[in-house]
Amino acid sequence: MGPKLKIAVALLLTSGLAALGGIEAPALSGKEPAAESDLTVKVDKLVQAWEPIAQERRFDDIGWAKDIRAALRLAKEHNRPVFLFTYSGSASREHAMALQRC
Repeated sequence: MGPKLKIAVALLLTSGLAALGGIEAPALSGKEPAAESDLTVKVDKLVQAWEPIAQERRFDDIGWAKDIRAALRLAKEHNRPVFLFTYSGSASREHAMALQRC
């Protein structure tokens, strides 16, 4: 996980915890703010707990090919089928994938 993604996840988790009462805002509670390292450790533990386990990462085991020619060549070499996914939606519409056929 890259540093930018870690920061984004940390902010998201922190705001979620604050909304649930897991982390109190210092101004509202009258307490001193927690040390940054304590918060970092808590967020790192939460991020680690949310990371998918190996069984949930089976998608990564798929042998992706660069193009259809390479996929067909590899399928023939290894006597395996090819699953071809095509998409004819719009890149300019936000939910084009959900609204159109594949």
